[in-house]
Amino acid sequence: MRPLSFLFGRLLEERARRYADGRTPSVSLSRPVLSVGNLTVGGTGKTPVVLHLAERFLAQGQKPAILSRGYGRASREVVVVSSGEGPRVGPDSGGDEPVLLATRLPGAIVVVAPRRADAARAAEAFHPDLFLLDDGFQHLSVRRDLDVLLLDAADPFGGGRYPPFGSLREPLSALRRAEAIVFTRAIPGRPTEEALETVKRRNPDARVFTARIRPAGLRNTLGAADAPLPGTGFLAVCGIARPDSFRDGLAELGLSPAQTLVFPDHCRYAGVDLARIARAAASSASTAIVTTEKDAVKLDGRVALPLFAVRLEVELSDPGFFAWVSARLSGAEAVGRGGGA
Repeated sequence: MRPLSFLFGRLLEERARRYADGRTPSVSLSRPVLSVGNLTVGGTGKTPVVLHLAERFLAQGQKPAILSRGYGRASREVVVVSSGEGPRVGPDSGGDEPVLLATRLPGAIVVVAPRRADAARAAEAFHPDLFLLDDGFQHLSVRRDLDVLLLDAADPFGGGRYPPFGSLREPLSALRRAEAIVFTRAIPGRPTEEALETVKRRNPDARVFTARIRPAGLRNTLGAADAPLPGTGFLAVCGIARPDSFRDGLAELGLSPAQTLVFPDHCRYAGVDLARIARAAASSASTAIVTTEKDAVKLDGRVALPLFAVRLEVELSDPGFFAWVSARLSGAEAVGRGGGA
């Protein structure tokens, strides 16, 4: 498989070069564009970081339009998940993460489409101040003013191999496209000096930040934070790329489930899955279900027990991160924009 992996990497590098030198055209949007993405398959904390940035933009009076593919949804058309007043559709149409973002960010526009440029056209009707590309690092058909690349501090380079032997989505040469690199899930000793040196060697001009994504408490289905669990035992349920991060978050909150059920990432929870949850809840004498925020939008109203979600917050080691991002986008706006979506 090594020759195939080498060829795959070379093809991806050529694709990036074609966009960079204009041989493959890309689209310019009408407002500044911030891309948040990753280099590997699976959870790097992208959704909490997108949520954190959008909250900050909203707090300073700007209206962000979050553009996403809406992975795992049943539909393929362009869907306005939110026009800035909370979710208009459910996760089957809008995708679990976009519906979560629309729920947590009632002032933000959220649009999903297979092509981000098509999502941008739909978002334009609601007059956004900027575009935020969710999982946009590989979506080179849309020009961006700032590329923020997230790397999981525990395994930043996906084992250095492509699936199924590793989790790289692109070769490490792609690091040079990022203006900012954020090591998420950082703890003392992570990222390693070796990982930092790799980034510096591949992209000496990038700003490097570290962040911790921490569990900040529980949220009930009404949106109340720090809601207490009823009874003494609960069932833990998750369908995410890295279920160990969910287990670790529960432990950090001092919560010990009676039983834990793990489903595939972006699980849509069919009837057989809901029946499995009901059986596990009964057999463990659970009085509540605790899950992730993106799973909660799919389980709300579909389980018999009270439902709670672990609320995540992003802690950046450098308090100037958002000010730097905002200044970069303001500079792009001052220069002016060309073309259109």
